[in-house]
Amino acid sequence: MVLIVLYATVLVAICSAQFPEFKQEFIYEDELKCSICRLVVDEISFKFESVNPKAKIETGMAGITPDGTYKQKKIPYLLSDSHITEILDLVCDNSWHYVQMGYDPINKLPHIQRMNSLRGDPVNLDGSKINIQDKEVTPDKIKRACFSFVEKYEDEVVAEFVKLVQSKSFVEKRKSPLKKALKRLCNDKDFCSPDFHKTLVKTEL
Repeated sequence: MVLIVLYATVLVAICSAQFPEFKQEFIYEDELKCSICRLVVDEISFKFESVNPKAKIETGMAGITPDGTYKQKKIPYLLSDSHITEILDLVCDNSWHYVQMGYDPINKLPHIQRMNSLRGDPVNLDGSKINIQDKEVTPDKIKRACFSFVEKYEDEVVAEFVKLVQSKSFVEKRKSPLKKALKRLCNDKDFCSPDFHKTLVKTEL
């Protein structure tokens, strides 16, 4: 009887210790969502910028020409399933390039920044703000939050980029889709709004 009571006491203690951890995990992933969105959009934009928008790839389908011959159909490579799938599969693998750099002054959420620029621009890393030791903002944490974001918003992200990379400004003027993608997929969303952190605080309580 004593052993049963002792076992029950230990089990309750373990469960009590674990439940807050799961709650904290969920809350913190939401806190990272805005920065993770910007990370994903920036990485995907760079991949599209690196591809010639006029490059074509043959599909597995063939069409019949007016003279009765078969002609292999071609589509823009950057719109091919293989290209888009490859980008989404690899985008979160670059998460180890990112660290937390304090908090965003507007939305008060953790600010995740790349340690080396994708496009060769100068990177200002303020050592006093870098947070790589915090157990809540490890590279693994960022990577898991990235995979979670991609899984949840994959359809919306793909649809937006397919639309942007077919635009005249991208195909003819080679203008990066980054700015518009950031606005539509991240900055205009509730999880990047100035008041979102207040919601998280209320939820945590």
